[in-house]
Amino acid sequence: MSPFCPEEPKKLNIVSHLEEVRGRVIFYLSVLIVSAVVSFYFGHIVMGIVKRPISGLIGELIFIGPTEAFGAYIKVVILSGFIVSFPVLLYQLWAFLIPAVKKNTRRRIAIWFCSGLILFFIGTAFSYFVAIPRALDFLISFGGKIASPKISLGKYISFFSALILTGGIIFELPVCIGLLTDSGFLTTNTLKKKRHIAILAILVFSAIITPTQDIFNMLLFAVPMIVLYELSILVAVLIEKRSRKRSD
Repeated sequence: MSPFCPEEPKKLNIVSHLEEVRGRVIFYLSVLIVSAVVSFYFGHIVMGIVKRPISGLIGELIFIGPTEAFGAYIKVVILSGFIVSFPVLLYQLWAFLIPAVKKNTRRRIAIWFCSGLILFFIGTAFSYFVAIPRALDFLISFGGKIASPKISLGKYISFFSALILTGGIIFELPVCIGLLTDSGFLTTNTLKKKRHIAILAILVFSAIITPTQDIFNMLLFAVPMIVLYELSILVAVLIEKRSRKRSD
């Protein structure tokens, strides 16, 4: 018998996992495309929603290139498709990981994934209703003292998309820390001792992801992230207390 035979099941297992990943990625991309196509059909409604935060602050958005308006429209369609299809993306990730999770912990992991979904939409809502209007009001008011504001559609859509996605991502912080604590990779003592490092990292991260280079927009995301970090510590404390009760 060949000495390589024992490795064959492992190779087959890896190949089957890769095939599963491929199938799930293709399925999600199909859903994303369908969502984007539907968004394209209702594009005038979607674009109206996207333009609402800047209405009243300037006269009209302009475009300065033949393809800029169409490119901005496609960006909006893809962004809308991604937000609509995000639950499917999360479910595909859950379905791929769940076979490797012990049965007695599947319910907890399911709760974390549901929390992640809810927090993602809370984060995008925070960006849309709070971060973007405040940022636009500050930046246009400040810039209006120097020059007349004429904002291109493409620049605005890039700004809008970056802040929407950023809001959705940063609100996943409690879920990430909660999962790591629940898995035993983090402890509340570590989170408390490294608080100063975490705050510094949050400020640096906010400065990197903020599409504009002003301190106002950086703090607009840094402050909620610091609050979410403190909330994560509270969640971690509750998780550890529950774990101790189970072990007693």
